[in-house]
Amino acid sequence: MLNERVSAARKIASDLHQAEDAIDEAMIRIANLAATLPMARRDTNMSAIVGQEAMAKIANALAATGEVRQLLTDAHLALTVTQKQVGLGARMFGAGVKPPSAGLADDGSNDRGEVIALARAS
Repeated sequence: MLNERVSAARKIASDLHQAEDAIDEAMIRIANLAATLPMARRDTNMSAIVGQEAMAKIANALAATGEVRQLLTDAHLALTVTQKQVGLGARMFGAGVKPPSAGLADDGSNDRGEVIALARAS
């Protein structure tokens, strides 16, 4: 039973981190596009009116990815509660260094890699 919960938690953590990474990558690419458009307009001596509608849409897309990122981080924090509810509070799953208020384990870091079992499963 415990092994199934640990296995499920590993899969959830992996998929969550992949989703977080994907949103960050999308934000980077959209931000690069948002920077390229006005540079191209300036470099080609076009009026500020040229491409304004597209620029506004891209700015909105970047803002939307920020909202999606917030929802994912909220879900990440909510899953820490779920982790404890299913009896996995003494284990760490995850990636990257988390701020103290967002740690996934009781007092540990949240480093990318294998599940670190603080208590051996029986």
